[in-house]
Amino acid sequence: MKHSFKMDMDQYARPQQLVPVGRHRRLNLLVMGQAMPTVVLAAGYLGGTLDWGLVQPYVARSAQVVSFDTPGLGFSDPTAGRRTSTAIVRDLRIALAAADIAPPYVLVGHSAGGLRMHLFAATHPDEVAGLVMVDSVTADFDRRAPGTSRAMAGERAIFRRMLGKARAGTLTPEDPDYIARVGLPRAGLSPAVNQALHEMWTRPSYLSTAIREGLGLASPDAGEIEADRRPLGDLPLVVLSAARRAHDSFIDREADTRAWLQMHDEIAALSSRGIRRTVDCGHNIPVEHPRAVVEAIEQVLAVVRET
Repeated sequence: MKHSFKMDMDQYARPQQLVPVGRHRRLNLLVMGQAMPTVVLAAGYLGGTLDWGLVQPYVARSAQVVSFDTPGLGFSDPTAGRRTSTAIVRDLRIALAAADIAPPYVLVGHSAGGLRMHLFAATHPDEVAGLVMVDSVTADFDRRAPGTSRAMAGERAIFRRMLGKARAGTLTPEDPDYIARVGLPRAGLSPAVNQALHEMWTRPSYLSTAIREGLGLASPDAGEIEADRRPLGDLPLVVLSAARRAHDSFIDREADTRAWLQMHDEIAALSSRGIRRTVDCGHNIPVEHPRAVVEAIEQVLAVVRET
């Protein structure tokens, strides 16, 4: 399997399907393929459709696949209030219904996106046929992996500083925070995608959303923690764990790594058909080892279609 952005990288530089999810709000969906069941891809913290560029086209050869930008990120309209996992799942379900994309779904989530897809599966089991968790965590990771929590708190402080600069119009590619956190232009991305990412990162609403989403992850609703522990019956479930932690900004302590892998074991144990697999790469598995993600999705799809 050869992974390349050559198919149409510039599609990630513009909105694809803007679906209404509320008054004056739309969610950006990227839909590929046709066969059922539909696979839904949820990116990690601050991620979006671009994060799945090396996965989605390959899964779309055998299934309809949907990726999306959460509200305020990518090309989705911003919204007020807390940006909890519950709120994001609610918006996603509304968008899927508005786009006439019916369940059942095979849900796939990376990092924080896995937490949200797990919540979706636990709270709406009648809509979910399978689940793939890609180096994700449980809702109470803030307590269980304190080093990760501190790293995210430090990042929010940087975002607050960047937000002030964005509002003043001084957040430029020469700014030290921009260089350290954004790092554009990036090799391998087209000029149009680099420009779209620059416009997003210098938009005050984008940075405000980044801060609020981080706070939502750090302070989950009680219902989110409870849902994380709810048995998933015999739901087809694959949990992927990254083997390399040396360069991960959020999971670089041995104690946090142990907690992270324990969470993965607990997630896999929630289903009688749950398995956990280690992938030889870092945390960003959809980019570093997309083949592993595609194979996990295809494995779950095969089980779903046999039953």
